[in-house]
Amino acid sequence: MPHTTANNRLLTPDGVKRGYIQAEKLTELWFHTGTDCNLGCSFCYEDAKPGDRRIELLTFVDAKQYIDEAVKIGVERFSFTGGEPFVNKEFLKILSYALEHRPCLVLTNGTGPIRTKFDEVLQLKEKPNKLKFRISIDHPDEKEHDNGRGKGSFAIAMETLSLLHQNGFN
Repeated sequence: MPHTTANNRLLTPDGVKRGYIQAEKLTELWFHTGTDCNLGCSFCYEDAKPGDRRIELLTFVDAKQYIDEAVKIGVERFSFTGGEPFVNKEFLKILSYALEHRPCLVLTNGTGPIRTKFDEVLQLKEKPNKLKFRISIDHPDEKEHDNGRGKGSFAIAMETLSLLHQNGFN
């Protein structure tokens, strides 16, 4: 009788052993907010750029469904990446809703989009869960950083980092 592997995760369809990790619990759910970005960095792993819609922008309606389901199964935190999440017009609404339920992390380039919405970002401190940020700094040398992300991007990102820190964000 032939060896069946349809129900055996430890074997490939050809019966060869493979690596497998038994997930005990989903603890973190990542959201991709879309490939639209205000920058057009040549090294971007996502190849995101202004107006890029290869991955459609995440909508509040879609995100809410996933957040609600994730909360039910015990997900402990939400993280957001893009493109640039703050380019998405619905992102602050999505983030606000997520923070009602779990702590959140946002990966951002720290430039224009978050700065133009900074007053709204500050209001998120009132939510019941903690909000953290990771700002992309590609090189400690301003010129090297700006070569990849655009002139002035280092200074703006560092200012944003300072503003977030001054206002109690990590």
